[in-house]
Amino acid sequence: MNFSELSSRKVHIIGINGIGMSALAIYLKDNNINVTGSDITYNNTTTNLEKHKIPVFIGHKISNIKDRDIIFYSSAIKNNPEIREAQKNKIPCYNRSKLLQLICKDKFTIVISGSHGKTSSTSLLGHLLVCAGLNPTIISGGIMHNFGQNIYLTNSKYVVVEADESDGTVFKLSPKYLLLLNIDREHMDFYRSYSNFKSRIEKYIQNLAQQNTKIFINNDDYFLSSLKKYSNKIKTFGSNTKANYSYKLIKLTHKKSIFDILKGKKILSKNISTNLLGEHNVQNITAVLTILDDLGYELKKSHILNFKGTKRRMNILGKLNNSTFIDDYAHHPTEIEKLINISYLYKNKEVILIIEPHRYSRLNDLYDQYLNILRNINNLIILKTYEAGESFKRGMKTSKNLVNDLNVLNNQKTRYIGNYQDLFNMLDQFILNNNRESIIFSAGAGDISNQIRFFYDSRK
Repeated sequence: MNFSELSSRKVHIIGINGIGMSALAIYLKDNNINVTGSDITYNNTTTNLEKHKIPVFIGHKISNIKDRDIIFYSSAIKNNPEIREAQKNKIPCYNRSKLLQLICKDKFTIVISGSHGKTSSTSLLGHLLVCAGLNPTIISGGIMHNFGQNIYLTNSKYVVVEADESDGTVFKLSPKYLLLLNIDREHMDFYRSYSNFKSRIEKYIQNLAQQNTKIFINNDDYFLSSLKKYSNKIKTFGSNTKANYSYKLIKLTHKKSIFDILKGKKILSKNISTNLLGEHNVQNITAVLTILDDLGYELKKSHILNFKGTKRRMNILGKLNNSTFIDDYAHHPTEIEKLINISYLYKNKEVILIIEPHRYSRLNDLYDQYLNILRNINNLIILKTYEAGESFKRGMKTSKNLVNDLNVLNNQKTRYIGNYQDLFNMLDQFILNNNRESIIFSAGAGDISNQIRFFYDSRK
């Protein structure tokens, strides 16, 4: 099946309000394809889809697929009545990865993947290439502040796309360029083991190298660095000049990051300034610039400075009394550790860190990492684990266990809060009585972002 064949089909998307599915739905609509969708609840994404005149049904019901002749569904969809009804009536059903594959098949596709940083990197690369005049379509896993949504639509043959490793989507694509940012122990529910995950990555790199895909990998990642052996054309980026492209930190503050970029041992650009905070973002920018340089486009520092970032990535909501609220998506221990490192840049300010663990499976699989990166953290609040559709199983550790172990092992005073109303009450008291300049970070991939935004908006 080719993408052009969808023009004569009536497409239905299950899980359309998801950040990935909604972008693809808008792409279909922009290509004059008849598309509808369904999801459990109404949210801001629904509003955006309706602006694009895409009908969205709230609630999964068999009536939603009446007269539809092809179904695409999110990887998050399990045991769904619409899929069962479609299968009963022999309506073809495909995972999201199939739709992305169809969109990218005849395009000059640049794929960004990895365990951490892919949304910011996809959005930044797309922004820089738009500024440079290449004007690609951009399909991101987050709302891009420069473009106002998670997709930027053009008629260009170029497409910059975030490809998720969580469900194997990235392995379905055959890009002209592949940027692999990092690999971490994540999504073991899909891969079953870390060794299986790494094996899939290795085979993918081998295959793409034989297809003459241009591959860019993180030289600081021990496993990824070992894959250079599959082609002398694989290029690397990293924190030192052993990589083909590297960065030299000049200054990191809570407002800006300043650094140089080197190609080999030669300085490619000096004193680059960005509003993205932390060394990990400097590394992501370096990764993106390897592709920009390889495509033959000259870096303009003003374009990096003009990048506004993506929603839920270190978003400053505003200030209540003396307290500034910052919302972030960090939900893996590695990401939380980066957030903690950024918090240290707020010198002479009191910092409160609110963490909402995401999924029982992740908390239990990475429990020791959570203990390690959260030890000796002052003013730490841990919320009830966000289930994300999972069920608690006997013997699993929970947020309460994490708080208890942190306090017993490290003699710290981490606080557990089991519901949002209790969190709001605590924050109200803190804001009322606090006389110091303070920063309140909230982090997680569950409902914490919406709840903190609601709290802030209702008090400002």
